[in-house]
Amino acid sequence: MTENQGALPPDRALEPANPFSQPSFRSGRLTRLPGRAGRALVPLIVALVVGAIVLVATGRNPFDVYQLYLQQAAGSWTSLANTFAAATPILLTGVGTAIAFRAGFFNVGLEGSVYVGALAAAWAGAVWSSVPGVLLPISALLFAALVGALWVLVPALLRAYLAIDEVVTTLMLDYVAVSLTSYIVLDHFLYNTVGNVQTPPVLPRAELPSLVSGTNLTIGAPIALILAIGYGWFLHRTRTGAEIRTVGDSPRFAASVGFSPRRVVIVTFLTGGALGGLAGGMIALGVLYNFTAGFSTSPGFGFTGIAVAVLGTGNWFGLILAALFFGALASAGGVVQLFGNVPIALTEILQGALMIFAGVNIVRLRRRRSRRPAPGASDPATDPAVSAGVAE
Repeated sequence: MTENQGALPPDRALEPANPFSQPSFRSGRLTRLPGRAGRALVPLIVALVVGAIVLVATGRNPFDVYQLYLQQAAGSWTSLANTFAAATPILLTGVGTAIAFRAGFFNVGLEGSVYVGALAAAWAGAVWSSVPGVLLPISALLFAALVGALWVLVPALLRAYLAIDEVVTTLMLDYVAVSLTSYIVLDHFLYNTVGNVQTPPVLPRAELPSLVSGTNLTIGAPIALILAIGYGWFLHRTRTGAEIRTVGDSPRFAASVGFSPRRVVIVTFLTGGALGGLAGGMIALGVLYNFTAGFSTSPGFGFTGIAVAVLGTGNWFGLILAALFFGALASAGGVVQLFGNVPIALTEILQGALMIFAGVNIVRLRRRRSRRPAPGASDPATDPAVSAGVAE
């Protein structure tokens, strides 16, 4: 690159990273949709086949069982509401994971952000009695998002400035968050009138308003939907989104046009952490109405978000569909076990099969990343920052 090229103004420098400004952008995206849909459907089909084999081996009719799942997940407005409610936190963690994946970084620390965000929201909802009316749940959710973002700040800085592998640091912090939140509740904020390790209930006005009576569907669901759609708009219609995509696709080119991989890793990590904290806050204020230790049961909202990010191929619509599928499994699993005499383990088998696909994809992408030539030691964040291959 010549000196004159290196001195391009920001608007000109942005042009190579903005294919959506070209007439063929929309048509190119449309032609790729069938391939993306196929890649997303294959893991779902394989998971259903694995589940069917297990059902046949145990003397059950897989068609009857899957029909019961479908009926309990979408057979009525109440069932649909429960599915949407279960999908809400998963969608948020999926979007938070996908944005880091798109930049070429593997932030698997949103489970920790979910935990600390839930505790922050529960504490604020119970203690901030001076905050009036509707401002209380809003303030509590914003506080949860802030705490969730701060939780992944250290891994982001370590990745950006010291090139320390983000998978190791974020994964370890997930388990730290689970233990730390339990300790804080037990030692400082325990609700002694119950046997569970939980905080006092939040104030009634801190509870998120329900959209469908008798369900856990709250105002959090449309907020999550708007954020998921906004994720697609942000990536393809803003300068920061173009910077994220460019760093993910070619860190060398990104650096040559003035983009900063260090800034990208910090922005994507903090954004993902904030979404994870927001997901935890919505659970605390809209489902549990407190913080209960171990509420994010296996595989956990944050870890399921990894599968959603991979299976949704990073596309906002794919993320929504993947989150709805996991939400349907979560909402229908207990009812199917109760009325269909089907062990809840079947739901875990289906989820586990999908998680295996997600894990294989992550390993494959990390191997591809390691084979890319290092851009140099001038910016440690760019060393492994190549495309995660899970976005448009």
